[in-house]
Amino acid sequence: MGFSITLQPGNHTFIAEAGETILDAATKHGHQLPRGCGDGACGMCKGNVLQGTVDHGKATEIGLSAEDRNAGMALFCCAIPTSDVVVERREMSSDWDMQDWDSQEG
Repeated sequence: MGFSITLQPGNHTFIAEAGETILDAATKHGHQLPRGCGDGACGMCKGNVLQGTVDHGKATEIGLSAEDRNAGMALFCCAIPTSDVVVERREMSSDWDMQDWDSQEG
């Protein structure tokens, strides 16, 4: 059984399959959200959970502090919905990711 995810702004709604992260579900449904390491360490995919609940999975304290977690933030690469959720995010206009960042340093 999956849960609905609504992205704000924009009111885009789609379903996350059981055990699927918010980031994976968004990508599968054509939404480009910020992504980085994919392991819950860098914090690039951090966003607000406005309504509903998530399992924070393997999110690390480095990527998501206890203060952020208590304020309703989640790392979308790790966060698995445990109810229908409404999340606030930044949608990317291109397929930019952490690898692009690494290649620009120098």
